[in-house]
Amino acid sequence: MDNIITYVFHLESGEEHCFEVDLNRPAASGELPDWTLLDTHKCGNCPLASAPGARCPAAADLVPIVARFSALASIDNVDVRVVRSQYEVHKHTDTQTALSALMGLILATSACPILSRMRPLAHLHLPFPTETEAVYRVVTMHLLGCYLAGKPADLGELTVLFEELGKLNEAFASRLKRAIQRDASINALVVLHSRSLVASFSLDEKLDEIRAWFGLSANAEK
Repeated sequence: MDNIITYVFHLESGEEHCFEVDLNRPAASGELPDWTLLDTHKCGNCPLASAPGARCPAAADLVPIVARFSALASIDNVDVRVVRSQYEVHKHTDTQTALSALMGLILATSACPILSRMRPLAHLHLPFPTETEAVYRVVTMHLLGCYLAGKPADLGELTVLFEELGKLNEAFASRLKRAIQRDASINALVVLHSRSLVASFSLDEKLDEIRAWFGLSANAEK
């Protein structure tokens, strides 16, 4: 499987924007805006050490998106294509939904120590999952990771990860407010935050739904 995923946005204005996301890209460098400085709205749970001129790796990776979409409103419509050598996905949706999918892919493959824990999902990217699909994917990722690492399977660790992502997204939203003119980018981040909250709050409910796929009852031992 190749490491390039391309998002093509066709706006109602007729503009078209293309973003190639290299899953194994190096950290962003060069001239970057001040809102990417690590100590600008630094996440409270950020494990990176502060240093003069240090950049938030996740913010730095989002600069090209913010530069092009900062003036859009979240309710603007867009046709988006997600292209990989093995498949192509099309969707007509609002800007925040489309940006949320692209931002989620970029953030999960950034050098952020917290967000990069979602990197395995990025390699099997699903742009617009339902809540149940999202829960299935993240739980499967977590349990397989435990197996490969030779650790006991513990969904409690997954709950902690959701909490960490929630803290990060709240701080990151404040960072993005410094960079945008309207609300598309910030609302896209809110969508990502909401997904992590929904996944954590509905984990048991969705797992009961998934148990039925395996022919198990909701009362089966967890």
